[in-house]
Amino acid sequence: TAAKVPAAAKLEPAVQNYEWGVRGGGQSSLVARMANAQVAEEKPFAELWMGTHPKAPSVVLEDGWSGMVLGEFLRLNEVFMGSKAGMFGGDLPYLFKCLSVAKALSIQAHPDKTLAKLLHARDKPNYPDDNHKPELACAVTEFEGLCGFRKLDEIVENVGAVPELKELIGQDTVKLMESSLDKDAQSRAEALKQAFNMVMSSPEDRVKHQASKMVDRLKSSQKLRDVEELVLRINEQFPLDVGLFNIFFLNHVKLRPGQALFLGPNLPHAYLSGDCMEIMATSDNVVRAGFTPKFKDVATLCSMLDYERSGPAEIMEGEAREGMRVYAPPGHDFPEFSLARIELSSRAVDLGNSVAPRILICVEGQAQLRANSDGMNDSLAVTDIPIKTSSVVVLAANCSASLEPSAGAGALVFMACCHPCLEASSG
Repeated sequence: TAAKVPAAAKLEPAVQNYEWGVRGGGQSSLVARMANAQVAEEKPFAELWMGTHPKAPSVVLEDGWSGMVLGEFLRLNEVFMGSKAGMFGGDLPYLFKCLSVAKALSIQAHPDKTLAKLLHARDKPNYPDDNHKPELACAVTEFEGLCGFRKLDEIVENVGAVPELKELIGQDTVKLMESSLDKDAQSRAEALKQAFNMVMSSPEDRVKHQASKMVDRLKSSQKLRDVEELVLRINEQFPLDVGLFNIFFLNHVKLRPGQALFLGPNLPHAYLSGDCMEIMATSDNVVRAGFTPKFKDVATLCSMLDYERSGPAEIMEGEAREGMRVYAPPGHDFPEFSLARIELSSRAVDLGNSVAPRILICVEGQAQLRANSDGMNDSLAVTDIPIKTSSVVVLAANCSASLEPSAGAGALVFMACCHPCLEASSG
């Protein structure tokens, strides 16, 4: 008989050294620690990718498979991939990441599937695939970002307090915003769209001129509002960028460790600082407009955004299950992923099983991972893997697994899975 495939395999993730990442290596950056970087590394450590995305695939470290990319390993071992593989074209449905953010990421949104197909057909270099990219971010440290439009009356209040923003928007549009406040949702959305478009489509020299006036005025001001302090802080990173004016339109969100945000399609957002775990559909489609040296597609961004959804961002606390908290996108439109945060102390945690492969990363501490075939799947070999800080492991579909404390040490582990709605439909 053929040798059994292990029920779990160690992975080596890929590192991305984007400009906005954290410098100073292992002590200062979660990503650098996860990548086992030396402490004095000068380059920025921004993202760790765990998954099969062709841009930066993870590599399998198990004996016999060593050095093979994860996608290839899954294609060769159908039993590891599970029966739902066909739903996602035989690939992992999600991309799992760890982020360390030192400076603002671009103001961006991700397309839905219909728009992704259009963008990919029209401009392959900038839109490398035809998939949507909903994502969920869970804070590991204090984490902050801009997310979704503020309520319109808050934006109108900001416009009233910032003459330079008022200049860019123009008198007529300011009046339209004010008069739409007591009208229906569609009128408010139209007014918001027009105001945001006026700012984003202003010629660069005009933006710089108004931004410079605003920054000088704020610097000499005695008392600053929170939003104005944020503008000055981000101006240090991106001097006089059009994105500074976006800050008055978008919610400023602060997450405590263990809190999460779900970012659906067409939602404007930008991460500002901190470490998080992030899970998304397998895609790298980003439509950008500010705070970035990369390709900007302002027209697409302005036309795709959802202007009807405004008001405070919804912060997720996750759903408590035995030994873990589970964060899943609302509804059933995003079957690709969910995320579990597991705090291991003195008791073992049962990870159950799943219809698709799962990926675990140990963020701190150590533990013992035990995976077995659960009788569902006797072609998988029972596998015991000791894990420690920075270990990344992929679990086969249809295997049950547990985490056991090792030598009295605790651990913090995050686990990527498909959406619970797929599990329910499989029984």
